[in-house]
Amino acid sequence: MSTLNKARSYLFVPANRPDFIAKAADKNADVIVLDLEDSVPDQAKAEARNQLPTSITQLKTQDQRVAVRINSELEHLTNDLNCLELVQLDSVLLPKVESAGVISLIDSHLSKLEEEQNMAAGSTRLIAMIESSKGVLNAREIAASSPRISSLALGSEDLCAELGVPPTNQSLLGVCQQLVLAAAESSISALGFPGSIGEFSHSEKLDTDLSTAKAMGFHGALCIHPLQVAAVNRIFTYSGEQRRWAKRAIEAMDEATRLGYGACQLDGKMLDAPVIALARQILAQTTPSQADTPRSI
Repeated sequence: MSTLNKARSYLFVPANRPDFIAKAADKNADVIVLDLEDSVPDQAKAEARNQLPTSITQLKTQDQRVAVRINSELEHLTNDLNCLELVQLDSVLLPKVESAGVISLIDSHLSKLEEEQNMAAGSTRLIAMIESSKGVLNAREIAASSPRISSLALGSEDLCAELGVPPTNQSLLGVCQQLVLAAAESSISALGFPGSIGEFSHSEKLDTDLSTAKAMGFHGALCIHPLQVAAVNRIFTYSGEQRRWAKRAIEAMDEATRLGYGACQLDGKMLDAPVIALARQILAQTTPSQADTPRSI
């Protein structure tokens, strides 16, 4: 996975709120997502686009990784894409993705913009937000639709509104498993958890939902409130104990291999190739320095 794939927390900030943006880099999110979609009223979208270059430069001078969520409606989508200085962005979030065909259209338009902006073809990364039953059922094709796709992200609120149910473990566990499998097959990351993204005041429930997501194979989550960021970063980071186990497991297997064995044991448990593959993933996890060193708020 690329370093972007390893990002844990994506914090949405309305692109038309310079007061919020000025404080965004202090929140310790791996990626700040400047939002042109749901959090910006239609009448303010043009202003938000005009503010983007200043906002992105401001965040980049603070070593902050930045993404932009564009709109899915055609009247806004093209204007959103055309206003982006792609070299400044780490990713573009595409909301309400329902088919691989949409990705192909965006891919083609981005290629033209990259050529105009003297960028390497295909260098702009995309995160596909899955927010409908059709999107879930097509997740496998969406994940494989373009090398630009770095992640699949669950939009639990929109999906559950379509289903007519609240976003809970019971309503989302099956969906989450499908997204994780689709992402894993294409070697990209999965973002989300089986619960409401609007939950930020009930810390125990959020921790439980995030822990369930981590156990299922998710790599991080979208955040709509700064209070969610710390929990996401903590839960989606391997602990010191896990890293020490991984190091010992690899050392034990290296010694077994030297002696001509294909498996060995450690702490009363068998180690073989799949276990060592997980151990290497644990040790390979890297996190942005800005998320590891708290900033003053």
